Amino acid sequence: MKKMFIFVMALTMCVTAMATQTAIVQVKLTGVTGGLSNSVYLVEDDGYTSAYESGADVEKIMDQANSNSVLMYGFVGTTPCSYVVTDNLDGLCLGLKTNQVDDHYTLTFKNVSGRSLTLYDRVENSQTPIVNNGTYNFEVVASLVGQKEINDRFYINMDPASLKSISTNDYGFCSFASDQTVTLPAGLKAYKGAFEESSFSLTLTYIGQVVPAYEGVILWTPEAISKEFAYVIGGSAPAVSGNDFVGVTADTDPAGISADIYCLHGNELMKYIGTDVIPAGKAYLPVTVSGPSPAPKRISMRFNEPTAISNVTVESVKTEKFVENGEILIRRGNEVYNLQGQIVK
Repeated sequence: MKKMFIFVMALTMCVTAMATQTAIVQVKLTGVTGGLSNSVYLVEDDGYTSAYESGADVEKIMDQANSNSVLMYGFVGTTPCSYVVTDNLDGLCLGLKTNQVDDHYTLTFKNVSGRSLTLYDRVENSQTPIVNNGTYNFEVVASLVGQKEINDRFYINMDPASLKSISTNDYGFCSFASDQTVTLPAGLKAYKGAFEESSFSLTLTYIGQVVPAYEGVILWTPEAISKEFAYVIGGSAPAVSGNDFVGVTADTDPAGISADIYCLHGNELMKYIGTDVIPAGKAYLPVTVSGPSPAPKRISMRFNEPTAISNVTVESVKTEKFVENGEILIRRGNEVYNLQGQIVK
């Protein structure tokens, strides 16, 4: 702990010499029963940016030594960091990992200097001033005890009005669109879709954690479960190209769409038959079949991204993620694996 303090003080002196430091705080997480602590160090300095910068931002080692260990970190993009150096701490998301014994925890603010900051707790909808040696006590539900990550609850200087939430289905999917640019939490990923008529399939390609306004996308969590996620209004990202999804930002009458309409249903896209409006906040895939065959009832989705599986030997072969019979599978070379790395026959 002493070495960490010396490091952050040296870092502070260094960035102060180069630019203007406006805030610094150490946020320490402690399990009430387990008693072990872990900290994240935050520095606001106009000589840096919100992007990850090696030598300033330090990626968190996410290992826990024992059942009482906890982790505390801040996100730089989607990277959990033990040291965050940025030009603006407003809206910074803090994450933590619980231990195996506690449902009650304390956050302690240390080495506080610079402008006034607050901690926003989304679950309790509360703002707490960050002052030196100040504390904040909170609890987690039973399902989050046991070395579970909580990555969308605590924020620095967050305006609650800019936080919204969305839920994934039982397969971890949801379709999404907004009339404002939004930034997603680390546990939720946005994908554009490219339709292939010859195979009646859709390839999903990851576009990042920021969804541009009016862009229709599919969201997916690697946890592949039904879950509520908080996202933030705002952010910046390049325009998305090659996307066949259409975003719906106002309730839309399907009668006015001159194509077959496919909407997310479970882990695939189903042809929409009905007269109810497509609700705002969703996305659909319009399909016009050019050949003599009628449009199918469903369209499968495949992920176009490399997938790391910790217990599968990494080889220099293409990796493809896809959904089949309600299960997410990974094809690597000639073998197919489930998410646990087991070969599927």
